[in-house]
Amino acid sequence: MEETKNLKELTAKISKNLFDTISILDIFEEIIDGERKESFLVSSMQKRIHNAFNDIEECRKLIANPD
Repeated sequence: MEETKNLKELTAKISKNLFDTISILDIFEEIIDGERKESFLVSSMQKRIHNAFNDIEECRKLIANPD
């Protein structure tokens, strides 16, 4: 496994993984087509991943523009 050299690279890598996972969940959501339990699980995962994506983007801004 390749070692990440700095926080900027690491946060970019995390953002890419989160974004890819969001896309996969969107496809899965289409496949399950509103099944109640599955839909709840996908929706919960999407919300948490969107929140994590937003948090990591905020971290990237703080790293790029420290006070």
